[in-house]
Amino acid sequence: MTTTERRPENIELTQRQRDRVLAYLDRRRARCRACGATDFRVGDALYLGFLFLDEDLDAYMVALTCANPACPVPHTGIRMRRDQLWLPPVTE
Repeated sequence: MTTTERRPENIELTQRQRDRVLAYLDRRRARCRACGATDFRVGDALYLGFLFLDEDLDAYMVALTCANPACPVPHTGIRMRRDQLWLPPVTE
């Protein structure tokens, strides 16, 4: 698998969804734990509900990368709910 391929379990977010994540981070005054920066690039989402028994069924982990090029640990994530991301409902 090359670095440009998306893993099948990851969900690509639209620009509108990425903007919602950034707005959520702004409201929470989120900072990078490694360097204190407040700017992030938003990556894909990963559904957590089936991976961990204690997670809510609508839980997702959204990948974040600190935008500070000098950050020693730039990769992190934030847990969000399906309705916060405007993802379509799961159909069975």
